[in-house]
Amino acid sequence: MKIDHGVSRRSFFKTAGIAATAFSAAQEGLMSKDSEPLDFPLVDFHVHIENWFPIEKAMQVAQKRGVKFGIVDHPGPGNRIRTDDDLRRHIQKYRQHPVYVGLQPIFLGWSKDFSKDLLDQLDYVLMDPQTIPVDGGYMYIWRADTFVEDVESFMKLYMEHNLRILTTEPVDIFGWATSLPFCLGRYYDKIWTRQRRQTLIDAAKAHRRAIEINEVARVPDENFIRMAKRAGLRFTFGSDARSENAGRFVYCIEMARLCGLRKADMFTVAGRLHT
Repeated sequence: MKIDHGVSRRSFFKTAGIAATAFSAAQEGLMSKDSEPLDFPLVDFHVHIENWFPIEKAMQVAQKRGVKFGIVDHPGPGNRIRTDDDLRRHIQKYRQHPVYVGLQPIFLGWSKDFSKDLLDQLDYVLMDPQTIPVDGGYMYIWRADTFVEDVESFMKLYMEHNLRILTTEPVDIFGWATSLPFCLGRYYDKIWTRQRRQTLIDAAKAHRRAIEINEVARVPDENFIRMAKRAGLRFTFGSDARSENAGRFVYCIEMARLCGLRKADMFTVAGRLHT
């Protein structure tokens, strides 16, 4: 299968993170004023380490914010983790720090490239549906210039891809749930019908996947979270940050309060969901 790496997620989210910093800083703290504290510890399970954001800096940010970090990296072609030796180094490197050690695969079938013994040493695996196989290549819906001509055809393809991840991939956390290409964002409520939402929730429940509440994309919405909570799903917070935005939660905390999320609703490594 042809793999068009193009602009990497790493480069894209570095730029996006810079653009979002001013907005996040302006909003930070607004949700905490005159609010009761949450009854669970804050964990950002979706933090990336980069040359411009080394682990030492990440630890300073985590301590400042009182948030524990889960460190992830992408395995597979074009990424830093391609072999068992790469994965072993990833695990050993971050085990030296007070963080959870995870992985964020992008491509379907990723796990066949790694030994089960090593994968079992991870604290969790997070995967999102933003890289969709199509016509021998990939559609990257996280790119701002991704164009969708026919919404219904796209959603049929997209739902199938979501369900493949939820039902066949060895993952604990389903990231960026209900995210859409930029060009469709304004139609979120119309596109995400109750039936589509319920289909994802049923699959996540059947296969014991936790749902990420994503800070940068501000998804899923309140209605989805309430439906998922009623179904008994667990949740995580994730910033997908490669910068000092790591652990900075505004949307996540807002949704937790609006939807009444409690400690029992949150994913924990000790209670890892998938088998």
